[in-house]
Amino acid sequence: MPEIRVLNLRKSFGTTTVLDGIGFTVHDKEFVTLLGPSGCGKTTTLMSIAGFQTPDEGVIAVGDEVFVDRRAGIDLPAERRNLGIVFQSYALWPHMTVAQNVAFPLSLRKVDKRAARERVAEVLDLVELGAHGGRYPHQLSGGQQQRVALARAIAYSPKVLLLDEPFSNLDAKLRERARDWLKHLQLSLGLTTVFVTHDRDEALAMSDRVLVMNNGRVLRDGTAEEVYHEPRARFVAQFLGRCNFLTGRVESGPDGTSLLRTPAFPEGIVVAGAHPGPEATAAVRPHAVELLGPDADGVEASVLEAAFLGDHYRYLVRIGEYRIEAHAPHRIASGPARLRIPPGAAVFVD
Repeated sequence: MPEIRVLNLRKSFGTTTVLDGIGFTVHDKEFVTLLGPSGCGKTTTLMSIAGFQTPDEGVIAVGDEVFVDRRAGIDLPAERRNLGIVFQSYALWPHMTVAQNVAFPLSLRKVDKRAARERVAEVLDLVELGAHGGRYPHQLSGGQQQRVALARAIAYSPKVLLLDEPFSNLDAKLRERARDWLKHLQLSLGLTTVFVTHDRDEALAMSDRVLVMNNGRVLRDGTAEEVYHEPRARFVAQFLGRCNFLTGRVESGPDGTSLLRTPAFPEGIVVAGAHPGPEATAAVRPHAVELLGPDADGVEASVLEAAFLGDHYRYLVRIGEYRIEAHAPHRIASGPARLRIPPGAAVFVD
């Protein structure tokens, strides 16, 4: 499977800029997710790769074939791009059986009928629907319809698989099962894949790389671990989960670290990496905050609220005039406590 190269995509609708210089590469057999809120430009990026949107500027290439080059006047029609696409709505023909839906792109390509029947049977077995070829879409569950849409997308052995929020119509439990199943299929087929979602759990669980987008730009590009633990931007940190933000004066620390002094932590928080200062903001995840009993080391604090969430407790803690969220596996009584942020648990964000 080829790699996808996107360079300096720009797109506006009237006075609204939707894509503002988007650029990235998806390597051969890689699963890359475009993650962000509604209106951030992720679906427009996907539709530009697919050929259903034309960017105002930029280049899109898959392998050695250039799909779009606005300066050169190249804009290959969608039907000539040989891409597999699964839409949010699945877009199944209601009057066609499952087998007929899957065979439809093969008939458009004038594939021999016998070869088409064999390929339909093959891909329906791949998506575990081999016994459902004679059914109609309304006779299937949402999860089964989603698998039919995926079978149709891979029936003609596309170069690349594009997925636009394919699990949005499924309930939470079925979504979890569907994403595990899809990731297994993608790995087994070796498909170069671009996946669009606003769901951070989907992105973190499935992706080789995650591109976090907002306002038509890619703010962070990295592995799931990198974008979560080293968000670099405040928006990225917030979008990927609960986070505390502390702003204060920066001093040089030992071994290439920095010391962030804030009114809540006058003795300072050790933050990994250097910062030019003189002031900075650091982010720290609630699970990295150590909430301890009143006799332990740490700054004086008071537990205001507690919520039991199954595998952990979520606490709202007061330190002077500040409120900090902390997670702990054990129950801590309301009232006096001690709080500590271990060295390296906080990272700088812009």
